[in-house]
Amino acid sequence: MDFAKLCDRVFALNDDIRYVAVIDDIGTVVAGGMRKGTDSITNQANDELYLAQTALRKSMRERFDQTMGKARFAYVERDKISILTFFMDSNTLVLTLEPNLDSHTAMDIAEDTLDLLGKNNNSS
Repeated sequence: MDFAKLCDRVFALNDDIRYVAVIDDIGTVVAGGMRKGTDSITNQANDELYLAQTALRKSMRERFDQTMGKARFAYVERDKISILTFFMDSNTLVLTLEPNLDSHTAMDIAEDTLDLLGKNNNSS
């Protein structure tokens, strides 16, 4: 899969997507980044720490795959930003969204992203 092209396609889903990146199993960015013209709300050290923790959480979730099934994505809503995390085979796709987006729109973006990843069980 061409991760740079995937990131571009995800950005095209909605103008309120701030950040799209594919990270590896230790949280290193493989492709993607901040939308052009958008400033990060955290500094680089905090960005790196968050991505490393995201990779760790993925490995922790995998422990329950056999009993609960594989996690498709996670959604976190914060005061200043919302985050969608999609679990790929050996990588993770991370999106941040503007805080003004309602949860229904965030779920629409999640469904569209799952379609792009070929993982949407609800698509017809």
